[in-house]
Amino acid sequence: MKKVNASLVVSKKLPNFAFLFSSKVNMKVLEAFQIPIIALEDKSYHYTFSGDDAFFAAFEQDWVEKGRFEVSVDLTKSALMIQVQLKISGSIELICDRSLEVFDYPFEVNEKLIYKYSDHSEDLGDNLFLLDRKEPKLDLSQDIFDFIALVVPMKKLHPRFLAEEDEASEDVFIYTTERADEKPASTQDEVIDPRWAALQKLKDLK
Repeated sequence: MKKVNASLVVSKKLPNFAFLFSSKVNMKVLEAFQIPIIALEDKSYHYTFSGDDAFFAAFEQDWVEKGRFEVSVDLTKSALMIQVQLKISGSIELICDRSLEVFDYPFEVNEKLIYKYSDHSEDLGDNLFLLDRKEPKLDLSQDIFDFIALVVPMKKLHPRFLAEEDEASEDVFIYTTERADEKPASTQDEVIDPRWAALQKLKDLK
């Protein structure tokens, strides 16, 4: 899974005291997306979460600032690993690149995460992680944010412009140097019936 590094995005500049207060609020918001795993038995569990503007504000970035979503989590714990099936659906607020209008962009995400127990925690990429056996909880907030951030289209267009884009793609002009009435030239490799070849020789003798 491609990670979205929130630290690379321009963050909001706040005085020190305001930053500390904001950090505590952000941590409290993201704690709602943590699952205590240390006491879980080896079996399957189901969880649901929901998020809004406060969730996106907790990451202090301007890639996705507003939206609402629901998360369905199916977690299966075994002696060797934890498997998590994430289903996220909702909408985020985007600004149209063409008209600068604000619009809601609906999305759905269905991803599987695998956490293998180890002596340390590490992101191996492609939704595969090493998880420290002593880790008391599983924090899904960063993964949820990353998956939502990745659904943001490179070209953000208000829905009323999408029909125009589709029509433009259908009217693509294809250039060719061949004339419509031009017949493909015959090649010497074509097989000629020997009987017709004999008749042709007779005609040439006349």
